[in-house]
Amino acid sequence: MRPPLVLCLDATDPIGASGLAADLKTLTALGVYGAGIATMVMSGSTQGTASLHRLPGEVVTSQLDAVLADVRPDATKIGALGSAAAAREVARRLREHRAELGTIVLDAVMTDVDGTALATAEAAEVIARELLPLADVLVANPLEAAQLLDRGPAADLEALREQALALAELGPRAVLLTGARLESADAADVLVHPGGTDVLRSPRVSGAHTRGAGATLSAAIAGQYARLAEFGRAGERTEVGEDGDHDDDVTILASARDFLASAMADARTWELSRTPGTGHGPLNHLITLSAG
Repeated sequence: MRPPLVLCLDATDPIGASGLAADLKTLTALGVYGAGIATMVMSGSTQGTASLHRLPGEVVTSQLDAVLADVRPDATKIGALGSAAAAREVARRLREHRAELGTIVLDAVMTDVDGTALATAEAAEVIARELLPLADVLVANPLEAAQLLDRGPAADLEALREQALALAELGPRAVLLTGARLESADAADVLVHPGGTDVLRSPRVSGAHTRGAGATLSAAIAGQYARLAEFGRAGERTEVGEDGDHDDDVTILASARDFLASAMADARTWELSRTPGTGHGPLNHLITLSAG
């Protein structure tokens, strides 16, 4: 018997709020073992990103080769890749080992929460052309969706739905476009999946604790798919969805959104920075461990 396992490819964040730190904290909270491959080394804090060091493609894939030679993930979460070289090399490895990677969740990271560009324009093109067709689930915000499609960002839910459908045609089984940047009373995301198109709504969580929100959401999605795979290994496949894969997609993505909202809400009283009231604070990823 082994625990559910998720392999994450993402950037490091010294403040521990986003990237690999957010991925691994989220997986721990969900009872999932996380393996982590560094793609970029970031220098930054709650005040923003100061500098980036994008790792060469061969450094990223050497880590990936070492992991895949030893363990088999139930799901793989791909976050910030940074350079076209890294994205191209990761895509090549994914094609070679596709059957060994479980459910692939692609978080189309293009910019940091403070607006810092995390991917070059060439990297964005490689992600759209080579990685997107290999993904099972795509997670993106309106700006990232626009960059993948090479068009203007959606300004409302209907436009977001149109872009989600267009992205689904490029290969992913499910596409979740987050609407947090849209002006609306609630938090509304568009989900395209094999069963249709849904708008997932929840109360909007106010506050400045948003650093790492995208990483947390996509890691939670990957973690829940890994848990589903564990149920399959144990012969308890029906514990997640009773109506097949379509039901599982909706259930898993909705539960990941709930986890994100709770982690954001629970951190609203935190003041970790030396300059209170500024920047973008971290989420409380460990709410499941401290509850009760």
